[in-house]
Amino acid sequence: MSGSAPGTETIRLMRKPYKMTLRKERSGSRFVARTDEGKATIELELFHDTVPALKPLSVGFELLSGTTLEQAKKLVDAMNERIVGIVVAPKE
Repeated sequence: MSGSAPGTETIRLMRKPYKMTLRKERSGSRFVARTDEGKATIELELFHDTVPALKPLSVGFELLSGTTLEQAKKLVDAMNERIVGIVVAPKE
């Protein structure tokens, strides 16, 4: 039980950061087909370390079971023709 009279308790409200600018960060990238534990995977490689949030991370994609490395390479070629970079932004 608190020391204040009933009905006079103070509620602490969470504050939102004042005028915080949410910044989008961009980096050039490419996709590479590899095998991991005998399965074909696609990994994202960044050209430069311009996105600090991604420096300690490795981003990869699992493919459907039965996808061959050759099929993964064809998919990677198509992705690299159309995707030129990655954009990272905090959720609003």
